[in-house]
Amino acid sequence: MTTYATNPSHSDYAAQAGKGQEYEVLLVWDYEYPGYAVLCPSLGCASQGDTREEALVMIADAISMLLDSYAEDGLEPPFTPDATAAAAAEYQAEGCHTEVASVRPADWDAIIANCSAAIQRNPNDAKAYLERGGTYLNKREYDRAIEDYTSVIRIAPENSEAYTSRGNVYLSKNEYDQAIADYHSALRRDPYDEEALCNLEAAYIARWESARGK
Repeated sequence: MTTYATNPSHSDYAAQAGKGQEYEVLLVWDYEYPGYAVLCPSLGCASQGDTREEALVMIADAISMLLDSYAEDGLEPPFTPDATAAAAAEYQAEGCHTEVASVRPADWDAIIANCSAAIQRNPNDAKAYLERGGTYLNKREYDRAIEDYTSVIRIAPENSEAYTSRGNVYLSKNEYDQAIADYHSALRRDPYDEEALCNLEAAYIARWESARGK
């Protein structure tokens, strides 16, 4: 678990915020509702997951994306020490259960290398294509992500996740018609795909706003 020096300066905080260290994260859940919320209070980012393990993977991705974004802009990432305890107290006061864990930011290149090795062993490994496609999306390498999701659709045509994920790439590229088509394809295979439902609405709104010149 990361430790912090007593009364460091702001520049000291910023120097600690990078991909080479672990970050405290806060898992939050309520037994009456499924799933976990997960936050990294020191960096101000959050995610969620259906299981504890998924939530930790998702927040590792979120941290990595945040750090990459600041690095691309030549800025130091925000860093607020001792923020986890305060956030935990707030959620506990609301009756939620909390757990503090530590994660490292996702290593995109290592994930891609592992998935590529799995695909080389089994060219029909749909799971490896899905994971690699998601990593390419996180890196904003959109064309590669589309290729991987298209490979999943070729291997498993009824896989709704592949259509939803490819739709997300098209939405990120502002290619709204393609995104809408993929979300509809996903919903034909799984009418309860919440991500496809939400993002389909977002794609329609974005297309409408684009047509109006907003």
